[in-house]
Amino acid sequence: MTKDRTPGPDSSPINAHQSWILRHPNTSIFITLFVLPIVALTLFFTLRPYLSTFDRADRGDLSYSMPSRNGEYTAELYGVPYGGAAGGVTIWVDVRKTADKNASNAKSIYRADFHGGNHLEWESENTLRIENRNEYSNETVTLNIDEEIYDGWGWACSSLRTKDQYVRCLEPEL
Repeated sequence: MTKDRTPGPDSSPINAHQSWILRHPNTSIFITLFVLPIVALTLFFTLRPYLSTFDRADRGDLSYSMPSRNGEYTAELYGVPYGGAAGGVTIWVDVRKTADKNASNAKSIYRADFHGGNHLEWESENTLRIENRNEYSNETVTLNIDEEIYDGWGWACSSLRTKDQYVRCLEPEL
């Protein structure tokens, strides 16, 4: 009696019905631990400006506020720290109707890094001049509070989520 020594269809060392992950465990682990996090971080930092909101989210401390000439609006300047001990401060300017005490109805119109010399001045009922300067940089701007915003980071101007919140978006010139 001779035994047939030909391998059967299921006795091959690599089963064609196994998934790719089970057939290549080292490559799968490498991709999971190294490649996917790099792709995820790249996508996050690439898409972040396009998906950002121009919203202070009730963070920061009110530095000071200034009512408009006839008292209809109030401009509020906030400082929001970032980066821990080695970080800095972002300043935000929100405008709201003076009679409306609800902080969620305020409209953010300005965001930039704090440079040292800050001042708010109403030029007319709907025009606010925001000074933010020092000897090295100047992000002073005059805004129509109904139509314009200024973003020192430039994200709001390219964001798809904030396009309907302004008519004109200003950003620093490079």
